[in-house]
Amino acid sequence: MARMVDAVQPYCDEPIVAAMTCSHAGSMRSVLASKLSGGAGALSRTSRLPNPVFIAVGANTIFAFDYRPRGFKFKIKKEAARWPRSEVSVAVDRSSNMAYFTLTTAGGESYAMEITTLLGGGELVDAFFAALSA
Repeated sequence: MARMVDAVQPYCDEPIVAAMTCSHAGSMRSVLASKLSGGAGALSRTSRLPNPVFIAVGANTIFAFDYRPRGFKFKIKKEAARWPRSEVSVAVDRSSNMAYFTLTTAGGESYAMEITTLLGGGELVDAFFAALSA
């Protein structure tokens, strides 16, 4: 997670305590199903956020960034949204291979996201959820 925090910190105006790359809920499943059926893979858009999206958690703010992976690094493109932490509620759900969470703002906007927990990612996701829900 330190690599993700380091990638996004220069774009935030407060210290970042956790960061994670996320996809819109259901988009990983639709890409896999499309590839298995011979398609190129469709990316599902469930909100105004980019897909995938980089979510960063600061002491007072939750940030969302458009980004592109660059090997084991991340190219942050631009800020897509920011919300005061005090005005966001978080609901978390876990399955064996995926973790799902929904950010709901005080204004009623809702963003359903997913993160894979394969290949030992579960501990990182737990740390991210702890920071997000604190």
